[in-house]
Amino acid sequence: MKKLLICFFCVLFTILIQAQEEKTLTMPRLRLGIEAGVNSLFSQINKPEMIRESRYYYYDHDYDFHCGFVYDYPNSAFYNFGLKLDYMLHKRIAMSIGLRFSFYKATLASDRDYFLWKVSETETSSNYIKINNISQTNYYLGIPLETRFFLTEKDYIVRTYFIIGTSFNFLVATDNKVAFHNPEMEKYNSNVLKHIGNPNSFYCSFYGGFGLKFGKANYPFGNVEFFFPVLNFEKDNIDAFIRSDVLGFGIRTTLHIPVIRKHILTYSVTD
Repeated sequence: MKKLLICFFCVLFTILIQAQEEKTLTMPRLRLGIEAGVNSLFSQINKPEMIRESRYYYYDHDYDFHCGFVYDYPNSAFYNFGLKLDYMLHKRIAMSIGLRFSFYKATLASDRDYFLWKVSETETSSNYIKINNISQTNYYLGIPLETRFFLTEKDYIVRTYFIIGTSFNFLVATDNKVAFHNPEMEKYNSNVLKHIGNPNSFYCSFYGGFGLKFGKANYPFGNVEFFFPVLNFEKDNIDAFIRSDVLGFGIRTTLHIPVIRKHILTYSVTD
């Protein structure tokens, strides 16, 4: 009887050890990430002094005059995409560095059909032209640095984490465009553009938020991240039309692909 009990416990112990080994998880330390996202900004327009606007409308010969005012709070957003390397420092901590390309467009637009822009002035008169909108698009190349803190050690199919990060962004190109109300006014294009300021050549952003990982870490998996707040800091205005006190929120998705599988983190999981 004792021999049977000994044999029984030996078999049971062996089964438990095998079950433990079968539940051992492996996670590649290094992953390549392909990301795309958008940051929406709460901002105010910095209007050039050549703009003439009116918040009052009137009729003349049954025709509505459509000269209005320029919106004070524009819809502003940074669209970005890039590549990064993600490295697991610990079972619950990951850090990443990469390259991120982003572009941002700000527009001066009237609440009506057009606004007036002063092109010349004398002691007795001023000359104005009609403009539908003026836009400036800026393109930046950034270096993001991020840290993620996972709430659990176990690699669940859906895993939650917090994220903090910063990005150093350098201006690589800018494009200014004027949409005139009348085609014959296009001869004043250079006159208008010379009054459009230049964007800042560098800005730094800080952000925090949380994310969700979908999929097992030892296979390609996806992330969705939500950021608030997103804070941008720059020496001057980030855009010719946008005031420098910029605050916003963002969302980003990332596809992670494991690389260098021989370097792994081992997780011994027990029920």
